[in-house]
Amino acid sequence: PPSPPPPIMDDADGSSHRILIFAQLKAMLDLVESSVLNPYGVSYLRLDGSVDAASRFSVVQKFNADPTVDVLLLTTSVGGVGLNLTAADTVIFLEHDWNPMKDLQAMDRAHRLGQRKTVQVYRILTQGTLEERIMGLQQFKLNVAATVINADNSSMKGMDTSRLLEAFKGGGGGGGGG
Repeated sequence: PPSPPPPIMDDADGSSHRILIFAQLKAMLDLVESSVLNPYGVSYLRLDGSVDAASRFSVVQKFNADPTVDVLLLTTSVGGVGLNLTAADTVIFLEHDWNPMKDLQAMDRAHRLGQRKTVQVYRILTQGTLEERIMGLQQFKLNVAATVINADNSSMKGMDTSRLLEAFKGGGGGGGGG
């Protein structure tokens, strides 16, 4: 018999969590289904490219309305934009997008109007892999965006050309070296 569900599902005080699990690829969601959710009997729904556009809204409604559904599996491309998933209080990223804004938009699905709980976000990374480089590149891109968007661009005024070039060569968070 399988062990009890993973501890992330329940707190010590008995309260349970509703979880969004994001991945880039449907194959990763398949792996989570077969290796984690099904063996533990975890109740879940799935929203990815195989769900036709007309049915997606009903999947979102069911997740938000039915507290017996613990997990919603989503691909970032399908579930990352325009959905209100405030029933969730936990967001887990298994794979990350090169564009940090896509992950931030996906994260915002749980941080919407009507959210009454604190939302916890977990990013799963394996050391020494492409995922680690993608996270470094995301951080670099966010830093560049923050610098460019800065109202007076004061941080750019103090940055000499060699520091700027170093940032673009990969010194800016371990990810842009190519």
